[in-house]
Amino acid sequence: MIYLKNSVGIEIRGEDLVLSCLKSNLSGKVLAGLQTVSSFRSLEPADVRRQVNGFFKAQRAGRDNIVLGIPRADAVVRILELPKEVEANLKQVVLYQVQSYEPSETEKFYYDYLPVKTAGKEKRLQVLLLMVKKSVLDQHLNFMRGIGLRPRVITLGSAAIGNILLGIRNGSSGRTIVLADLRPDGIETLLLRNGSPVYSRQASRPEQQTWSELLRGEIELAVSRARLGPEETIDDLFLAGDTGEPTGGELTEAIPGTRSIAELMRFEMPPELRPRLRAAAASVGLAFTGMNRRPPLRLNLLPTELRIRQARWAYIPTIILALAIIAGLVGLGMRQAVQQQILIRELDARIQALQSQVNAVNQVREQAESLEKKVLYTEGLLRRRDMNLEILLELTEILPADTYLNIYRNQDCSITISGLSSSAPDLIPALEKSPLLAGVVQRGTIFKDPQSGKDRFQFEAKCER
Repeated sequence: MIYLKNSVGIEIRGEDLVLSCLKSNLSGKVLAGLQTVSSFRSLEPADVRRQVNGFFKAQRAGRDNIVLGIPRADAVVRILELPKEVEANLKQVVLYQVQSYEPSETEKFYYDYLPVKTAGKEKRLQVLLLMVKKSVLDQHLNFMRGIGLRPRVITLGSAAIGNILLGIRNGSSGRTIVLADLRPDGIETLLLRNGSPVYSRQASRPEQQTWSELLRGEIELAVSRARLGPEETIDDLFLAGDTGEPTGGELTEAIPGTRSIAELMRFEMPPELRPRLRAAAASVGLAFTGMNRRPPLRLNLLPTELRIRQARWAYIPTIILALAIIAGLVGLGMRQAVQQQILIRELDARIQALQSQVNAVNQVREQAESLEKKVLYTEGLLRRRDMNLEILLELTEILPADTYLNIYRNQDCSITISGLSSSAPDLIPALEKSPLLAGVVQRGTIFKDPQSGKDRFQFEAKCER
């Protein structure tokens, strides 16, 4: 299988590292592998590096497209409401806001921001601000360098899952979606409205509280903090992550309509990875973010000076591979066209060789058609022959000598005869025996002619053809 691009997502999830590798080919995205490095903080860096290198080697993945997801507790999320007039100079305004949050001159923040989409023409501008302390992010970067990795993007795991929700699921505009990322120690809630994050919070779970109670409370808090209107409703609620205990049935019964984020991840993958999708949703989302040049939630906490700038020449291998594939497809198509042309020429040669025989057959067919027309014409003449003479000759032979006719009429083979006879009633049986007459019937009454003293009669019949 030839893959055009690959991306590796690495999530720092509590004490574990969750790695996922997503690849793309001409048919779509393929989830190639998942791996968890358990309790990585207690391991020697060499052991962590060995396991990570084994994952990259097994997946044959490059190291130039790595997306790192840091814990939600390490970041600060704020929704800024600014005057609409500052939109033209938004970058500088956001910088001033970040500086106002910094506790001191020595403790700086790395940050990124994202304008929040609104349904109508709002008078104020909303901006989601994501910040992390420089000292915290430097620790993550040093750890990544220690295991031989250099991330291209650093963001939150929940934001990466949001990219899956908005990138795979159509129709996000105008909808309100809640994502709940479950962890053994708590829950992280992300609320998306009109394709933008408007609320984010991480909360721990007290031992006496059930998961359904915690989730219901966090949803109510998200609705109130995001200031949903009275007519607005939550359209979808998705669950991600794993709590280490069965909670799916409990949450589904407590909150109808709850679905797993794994339902949306319809990537190609080995069957054994499917049951692990929900637990590794954030890591897969990070890899999905790396596969998209313009993800819906473009949040990157990595400082500008540390970001990897891919030079244009780096695209040359991909372009050469694409051109080779196109050339192969064109060659395959041309091969079929050339074969068709060769076959057409062979057929034309065989037709030309048989042309004389075809002409002879056509002449015989024309002669047969001409004879057929003559036969049909002759049969028509025979069918139209005048039968009056035959009928009159038949009547002369059938009728007695004392019988004579004064009327004979033949109209479309309906014959009418009338005349005088000494025994008119005896004429009908004699006429019916004739092979030329059928259906002989008497018309009117038979009466004595006063002058001749004979019976006057009138009969009708049909001629037999």
